[in-house]
Amino acid sequence: MTVQEELINARKQLEHATAGGCPVSTTPALDAYLLLSCASGLSRAVLMAHPDYSADEWSDQFHSFIARRLTGEPVAYITGIKEFWGMDFAVSPAVLIPRADTEILVERALSVIGNSTQSPVHVLDACTGSGCVAIALAATAGNCEITAFDISPGALAVARQNARTLLDPARNIRFLDHDLRTGLPPSSAVPDGRYSLIVSNPPYVPAGIARDLLKDGRGEPLLALDGGTDGLDLVRVLTDHATTMLNPGGTLLIETGEYNAKDAAEYLKQHGFAGIVVHPDLAGQDRVVEGVKP
Repeated sequence: MTVQEELINARKQLEHATAGGCPVSTTPALDAYLLLSCASGLSRAVLMAHPDYSADEWSDQFHSFIARRLTGEPVAYITGIKEFWGMDFAVSPAVLIPRADTEILVERALSVIGNSTQSPVHVLDACTGSGCVAIALAATAGNCEITAFDISPGALAVARQNARTLLDPARNIRFLDHDLRTGLPPSSAVPDGRYSLIVSNPPYVPAGIARDLLKDGRGEPLLALDGGTDGLDLVRVLTDHATTMLNPGGTLLIETGEYNAKDAAEYLKQHGFAGIVVHPDLAGQDRVVEGVKP
């Protein structure tokens, strides 16, 4: 079969597939291209330019990938790669797959770093997961010292791998195995251990919604999604600890959901943060809560 024939067949399968009562894919044509690109080792551009190429050499691998996708397994877990901030991050079922909306968190953090009078800016990334936020900051802003932590050893292994692959060795990130509920690890770069910027994409999905999301077979870690009854359990914990671990004038940036961003912002306000702003995501939904410690 040709490339075009394989892609058409795969797209048709994905268009009608469901898992747990949910559609497997909202982008069946794109999924087919990405999986054939991975199976063949050819770029999407090459595949699109040569639809008449024979796909026989890669068909078994491609069909295996499609079979996995039909169960609901995400494309990123099948290929082991997800693009974020213009970089290809390694991902596994140990980490939440990076979303484009999280780039809003990176953009806001870069703005804070760029406007800071300190050099370097001491940054903490709480619940780092794949390391995408910390690594994007390290790759883009040269004047920051970054500490990143996660409770999951599997996630930290992925984050460290991504840092080795994507960053110049001089732009080192200090990764720690740490539980947010026990407090925030102090910065090793300054005597008082405080930070000028704390960023986090914590578990913020309400428990019931988190479990419903996973019914589609996506296989992402519940630990990285479930934020308790209202989704704000760890947001509250982070805010409580940030009040003592931020320098005066330091900024707290937290990714949240459209269902609880305003409640998160109110919690920051109640705990003394000023200049509170809720930033929208690419779809215009409330996404990133920002506050400044007076």
